[in-house]
Amino acid sequence: MSISELFASIEIHKGPTVATVGTFDGVHLGHRALLKQLQCEAKARGAISVALVFKEQPRAFIKPDFNVSYISNLTTRRNILIEIGIDQVIELDFGTAIQKLSAEEFVSKLQHLIELKALIVGPNAKIGFDRLGIEKLSLSKKLSNVDFIEAPTKIANGCAVSSSAIRNAIIKGHCEFAATMLGRNYSISGVVVEGDRRGRELGFPTANIRPDSTITVPGNGIYATLVEIDGKSHKAATSIGVRPTFETSGIRTIEAFLLDFDGDLYGQQIQIEFISRTRSEIAFESTEKLTRQMNKDVDEVRNILAK
Repeated sequence: MSISELFASIEIHKGPTVATVGTFDGVHLGHRALLKQLQCEAKARGAISVALVFKEQPRAFIKPDFNVSYISNLTTRRNILIEIGIDQVIELDFGTAIQKLSAEEFVSKLQHLIELKALIVGPNAKIGFDRLGIEKLSLSKKLSNVDFIEAPTKIANGCAVSSSAIRNAIIKGHCEFAATMLGRNYSISGVVVEGDRRGRELGFPTANIRPDSTITVPGNGIYATLVEIDGKSHKAATSIGVRPTFETSGIRTIEAFLLDFDGDLYGQQIQIEFISRTRSEIAFESTEKLTRQMNKDVDEVRNILAK
């Protein structure tokens, strides 16, 4: 798709706008602070707030061999932006047409298409193939009618909030740290699929899910979690890993043992919310030792979720 076709396909409200652009993966506390500033600037100018959201991270297109994972999928990102109160969310495919635009060309397109009055960007943001920051863009005579505003860095627990920092925390199993940056507990969704029923044989029937392959999965271990089914929350001990006591294939599974629950979940969509990791994944010498540890795991999860 050419850049002209891309922008021509976008339905825009009439009138001036204040906009921001990015992937907004996770819509974390840093994003929320920027979006609040976006709304304030729009209100001050009598304009509408617009978020231009890349469907995929630009590096997924620029470096196709790079393994890209997401904190949240596009539907979740869009829904959160709408819930926050952003007036218009525009989804963009980052392709060759956009990649070839200079910063000035990109902003100029927005200026004419959506009557752009101000552009809000994240800390140290660079735009266009020429990677210009807002200082240089502010000097452009062609863009003299556009205000460029950089949102300040959001700090949580002494660290700069960013999607990459959150992904790293999730991969390491640091649920609490990820939550402080997200402003909510991390969660993943998936359809319950049939496993090998080994958990049932051990007295711990589990709901196994397969999330979208691009979604970031927490590191291997046992977690205290909350599982949402049809809008109702259930306490659960969730195991992520390769089941080293039984398997050598290395295929990762996500298995949630719902406490005090009895029912058939096969084929249902569930959401697992991660509260805390209780231990790392280890291999046991026998199923008896594994079962004893699983009972301890469940007791610990109960204690954590009772707080």
